[in-house]
Amino acid sequence: MTNLRAALDRYLSMRKGLGYKYEHQTRRLADFVAFMKKRKARIITTKLAREWATLAPDRHASWALRLSDVRGFARHAANFDPRTEVPPVGMLPGWKRAKPYAYSDAEIDALLTAALALPPEDGLRRWTYHTLFGLIAVTGMRISEAICGAAIRGSSAYLVQPERSGLGRLPGHAQAARRTRRRNSG
Repeated sequence: MTNLRAALDRYLSMRKGLGYKYEHQTRRLADFVAFMKKRKARIITTKLAREWATLAPDRHASWALRLSDVRGFARHAANFDPRTEVPPVGMLPGWKRAKPYAYSDAEIDALLTAALALPPEDGLRRWTYHTLFGLIAVTGMRISEAICGAAIRGSSAYLVQPERSGLGRLPGHAQAARRTRRRNSG
């Protein structure tokens, strides 16, 4: 392929036209094309893709993701230039999520007590953290969901708008909903 930049533009245009956001992939693939240009390479090879994916020696978690981006682009480029190599799946170790830690009731009580001890004594900070940690403990939601959500008046439900899946409701304890409504009302 003589012009990887043009091929990348076509690929990104196609993916975005299909509804993919492709924000981070756009940046990573532009970096890959710049890497290929610096190497004066016109054809994507497995060796070059692996070399680029592992450029950040201290960021093993992102290697497989970076290679996955190149793999999708290489599949597209192979339609126009059969010399293009598509890196195989499983070539680099993937990222493994850490096992979540489940706090005991005593640990949750200690955390909530510590939150109420935060300075200043007459400030909202202590109540904000107490409510936030209580909401997370009662519902099991992620911190981003707890911060971005809103209690629904008149019910013990909590409205969550996660980035990926649109709108959803999460059942909760009535006391947690009351505390959240109190915090949100002013």
